[in-house]
Amino acid sequence: MAADIFIAFRKQPQAGSAGAGVPALEQSVAALVDVAGVVAARAFTVNVILGERPPALYPELVMCEVDTARFDAQAALAALDIDSHDGNALRADGLRFAAWEATSVGVRDDFDLPDHLYLQFSATPPSMSFGDYSDWYQVHQDENIAQTDGLLRGWRFRLTPRVVAVDPGPTHLALYEIEGPLERVTGDLGRAMEAGVISLPDWFTRFASLEGIAAGDRLAG
Repeated sequence: MAADIFIAFRKQPQAGSAGAGVPALEQSVAALVDVAGVVAARAFTVNVILGERPPALYPELVMCEVDTARFDAQAALAALDIDSHDGNALRADGLRFAAWEATSVGVRDDFDLPDHLYLQFSATPPSMSFGDYSDWYQVHQDENIAQTDGLLRGWRFRLTPRVVAVDPGPTHLALYEIEGPLERVTGDLGRAMEAGVISLPDWFTRFASLEGIAAGDRLAG
């Protein structure tokens, strides 16, 4: 299974703008699987759990498993017809994008685009190296999984922005596969935090906590 991923969030044009030509999510998935190095792609709808900074409030997501040795992020952006590489990419039809390459840094490398995901975007504090932050986060992720049957397994990634949604932006992505309703996960984790089993340091900066629900099948490249 591929270890690294490419993620592109979308936000539809505002009502009344010229958005008639916006491609369906399925079209973006089909375009991406033709890019060299893309192993598979899948579309997701996104619900905000917590956070107001990007990629929160981007309700659509296309995610790809990639073979980093062959993957060309520039070709992936071209397949999505994103012209701008700074700020929120804004197409002529009003569709906005925010995109990152994500390199696996966790203990698992068998990510295969599950149909129900919990996504946690965060940032490395200025006082800490990414390596130290990654070590702390592995323990934190394992604690989260241990506190609820709703999280089956987790992956972690170092983020490289390709279409910058905010600067400075998130540097780390934790992904979890969810089984059952999201409410069970958030309830179990909330109770664990109240009991002090899970604690978050003051320097932990969360950008967005999101739920991803598959909007189609995994399409292999």
